[in-house]
Amino acid sequence: MRPLESQHCYSNRLIQQFGRLLRRYPSMPPEALVGIDTLEEDGRTPIATVHELLRGAILITGDEEIGLKATELIEVGDYGALEYAASTAQTAAEAFAAIGRYMHLINDALTFSIRVDGEHAIISFENAVVMPRAAEDFELAAFFAAARARNPELRWPFEVRFVHEAPADVAIYQRVFTANATVRFAQAYAGFLFPREALTERLPTADPRLHAVMRSHADRLLQELPKVESLTARVREHLMSGLASGQATLADVAGALHLSERTLARKLEHEGTSFKNLLEDLRRRLALRYVGDSDLAFSEIAFLLGFSQVAAFHRAFKRWTDQTPLEYRTGRRG
Repeated sequence: MRPLESQHCYSNRLIQQFGRLLRRYPSMPPEALVGIDTLEEDGRTPIATVHELLRGAILITGDEEIGLKATELIEVGDYGALEYAASTAQTAAEAFAAIGRYMHLINDALTFSIRVDGEHAIISFENAVVMPRAAEDFELAAFFAAARARNPELRWPFEVRFVHEAPADVAIYQRVFTANATVRFAQAYAGFLFPREALTERLPTADPRLHAVMRSHADRLLQELPKVESLTARVREHLMSGLASGQATLADVAGALHLSERTLARKLEHEGTSFKNLLEDLRRRLALRYVGDSDLAFSEIAFLLGFSQVAAFHRAFKRWTDQTPLEYRTGRRG
């Protein structure tokens, strides 16, 4: 039986990429990087710890864009078995299937999925934890950088979608994702949208025999990973089912989990989040999805999200997107 892990973790392979970047900042004390240098490449570190390190690095460097800049230093092979299983696939569709299957080798809080909607293919990144801007930037830009390293001739136009709001300066996003990209912020999900024809394109690095070997190897590694039983994920599930019924308070969820409110708050803090942040993040994501992709009345959406008054929902939506629900819906469909 696989061992249990109480927290979601990142592979140390991701942390080492930030180490390369942070060495370039004169303000970063060398002793702060010693811990990164001694990490085992295939070891794992709790995501809450990594996000705290990210916040510290941003405070020291004053650079909010380190998530994007770290991906510009990615090297071929950085993602190990996951990368080789994907890059040796015959088509983009087969590669994405491999990424979805083996993503937990480098990030066990992330679910990677792809679907076809009309003329477009949509890749979505669903995180079980609340993602700070730098982490979300890194997640999407790293995926793109790894794909581009193996196939520099990316000729298809595509959209990059971020959940976080647009920063004051977005120039670096266009640089990182190239002129082919349209970058959008405050979206219902993080991911990519591109023409469905791209899925059938043959990869220049295709190698069926090596692909079979790497999939077998990656399957073994996947079986050896600790099975995560995260309290954060359980709280999200209770919030999702309790929002519309008005049972999404800290007391409601703590009772459902047979914990005191104080114990629940302490355990969530240990996992790098809080009840307030989880509720806000879930409401925001669902609001963007309902307003942008459905014809539900705003009063219905307010009810589904657990707001007692429509006006409270409108204020929250304005805070999340700097737009009213009507402005956001009109812009999405214009």
